[in-house]
Amino acid sequence: MITGFAIKNFKNLAQIPPGEGELVPFGPLNVLIGPNGCGKSSLLQAIDFLRAFFRSSAEVYLQERGWNYRDLPNLRESNKLIRWELKANLEANKFGKGAGTYHYVVTLQPRKHLGIGEEHLTWAPANEPHASITLIERKGRTCTILDRFHDAATTREMFRLPASILSTLDAGPDRVRYPEALHFREWVEGFRSFLIWDPKILRAPSRGKHVEIGQSGENLATVIGQLKDRSPASFEKLVRRIRRLFPTISDISISGRGWGWRHINLHETNGKKAVFNSQQMSDGILRLLAVTTLLYLDEIPTVLTFEEPENGVHPQLLREVVQILRELTQRKPPNRCQVFLTTHSPYVLDEFYDHPEEVYCMDRPEPQAGGRVIRLSDKAQLAGVRQHFEKSLGEAWVSGLLGASAGMRTK
Repeated sequence: MITGFAIKNFKNLAQIPPGEGELVPFGPLNVLIGPNGCGKSSLLQAIDFLRAFFRSSAEVYLQERGWNYRDLPNLRESNKLIRWELKANLEANKFGKGAGTYHYVVTLQPRKHLGIGEEHLTWAPANEPHASITLIERKGRTCTILDRFHDAATTREMFRLPASILSTLDAGPDRVRYPEALHFREWVEGFRSFLIWDPKILRAPSRGKHVEIGQSGENLATVIGQLKDRSPASFEKLVRRIRRLFPTISDISISGRGWGWRHINLHETNGKKAVFNSQQMSDGILRLLAVTTLLYLDEIPTVLTFEEPENGVHPQLLREVVQILRELTQRKPPNRCQVFLTTHSPYVLDEFYDHPEEVYCMDRPEPQAGGRVIRLSDKAQLAGVRQHFEKSLGEAWVSGLLGASAGMRTK
């Protein structure tokens, strides 16, 4: 789990948090609120971008996103270097290795072509939190990596500049020599980002052996079909959960099988029996079906970022959406997940009345300033708001009493 994060010079995030050496503390479930343009999506993108360093090249990640490197640095800053820093507490992997605290720093250097300027990774064992060990030290092409089996550091020259040295390790033969480094890489590779799910994509048939829902909702039919084929008990749990949300639904069926095209069908009993295909389902039901499916997959992402999961969902069901996301963070290792989400819904915010430490207010203090983030539990006005707005943080937010409101303030 990410316990602290800092980003500098990424998109409209000039420096978060503003103090050198500081990190924004995060927990299992984290909600970002604030006006359009304050940097909520940029912060989620900055977290997910860490995956790029463990591909064969960060340029592969950029191509998948449809981004260009020149669009990444903050346009208000003359210095085009981008810097990430995070701390994470990880549990042991399936081999019983790697439990402890990791501290990772990486920069993209300001050149015409992508290149990692610096990369540092340290690890402290869970039972010795102050015994920090340097696993990676890199400056430009020159990388030093610690061989834990031989207890010796080796130096290499990197020729793939837009990639971490960890991307060159083989998860098989290198497992004994670099157990913690590989554990960290595999944890970051498990990050997944969901945009605002597109109902047109969610309802589309899909084929293949996909076991993950795509960024915009791709492959939902295949994923549910694979769940039914491989884990009937988990599929039945999914059906029961959907029935709880929509009592008139009696069953879910998936037409097609194997590598062929698969389609989702909902069976409804409300006086008369009826079967609706995905083209006939509402947007809200499709989105709730997608987010609920995540709960019952054999393997879920290590970190999930969501853009406005409340879209298209009735306000009375938003509590269920929040509960599902919370349950994702409460699964047993190794499938425990950390969740980040953005929202513009006061109803979603109301669900965090008793957990203000899970809410982060993002704002732009000046028209030309970069975004900033403040934990709601650290806001001085929180106590007064809770006195006057019983059980409704959302109403206080809409009233402008918590900050992070629409519009920008000027002097």
